[in-house]
Amino acid sequence: MIDLLIIIYAAILWVVFKVFKVPLNKWTVTTSLLVGLFGIGLVVLVMNYNHPYTREARLYFYTTPIFSRVNAKVIEVPVKPNTLLNKGDVLFRFDPRPFEDDIASLKGQLKRVEVERDLSKTEYDRSLELAKENFESQRQAAKWRAAYETALADIEDISARLDKAIYTLEDKVTVYAPGNGFVTQQRLRPGMALISQPQVVPGMIFVHAEEPELYAAFPQNGLQNIKVGYEAEIIFDAIPGHAFKGKVTNVLQAIAQGQVHPSLKLINFDTFAEQAQQGRVPIKIEILDDLSEYQLPAGAKAEVAVYGDNWKAFSIVRRVLLRMKSWQKFIFIGG
Repeated sequence: MIDLLIIIYAAILWVVFKVFKVPLNKWTVTTSLLVGLFGIGLVVLVMNYNHPYTREARLYFYTTPIFSRVNAKVIEVPVKPNTLLNKGDVLFRFDPRPFEDDIASLKGQLKRVEVERDLSKTEYDRSLELAKENFESQRQAAKWRAAYETALADIEDISARLDKAIYTLEDKVTVYAPGNGFVTQQRLRPGMALISQPQVVPGMIFVHAEEPELYAAFPQNGLQNIKVGYEAEIIFDAIPGHAFKGKVTNVLQAIAQGQVHPSLKLINFDTFAEQAQQGRVPIKIEILDDLSEYQLPAGAKAEVAVYGDNWKAFSIVRRVLLRMKSWQKFIFIGG
């Protein structure tokens, strides 16, 4: 914003020398240059510290990547991109036939093992009776008992696999919307195959129908003059010529540059030079004005100024400069 201050001061000098006919000589020129240098420097220093400003602000929104939980081929994608969905609406369906075949196979295995269980139980009971009369050995009875217990274990195993197969067919073959929202840039098509691995590209990205949140990244120098409840003003690249009212609602207490993970190595500022840099502090801003009449996409870029309690007179300069920045956004090179 220094360039805007210089332009304003240059306009003042033009009025002084051209309109009021102040003579141009070494004294007036030197004085005007020194006054401009120290005046603009003082305004910038006091204003930047007490009324911080940042170009790094954006409307952030929440998304859920829709990964496949099975290895299967997509047969239906009824969802339309950028159309509002309710929680539980169908996003896409997989071919259910392989899973239905698994269930039928497991049911057949279960029926066979149940027959083996009943047979071994009958033979085990008969062997016990014959062993009491010494018509059959205890060893034969133990054999049938082992067969009976094996059949019981097989039934538990197959039943668990059958329950899992039924759950997969009922819950994973058809993929539903995780909440209210929409799918944008929908590229999934019937006939495509998805793999149930997290590192694989998701089938689609679901955008939640929630109000985007505005976060601004401020340098740490003016952080002491950014507190919850302070007044803020926001300008958007997408809405030239307008400044919107807001307020600070949260000053995040951690930044990425200081984050460490469990590791065999100690912190090394030579190795982690990037993490050792200052880093900007994320500040959450609540927009108080109604933006519903404007076409403003989630993810839109913004610029934010926060007005502290000290040196309030300098906040007027910040407000003027912010509005000049907003009017500048009418001028751009298309494309």
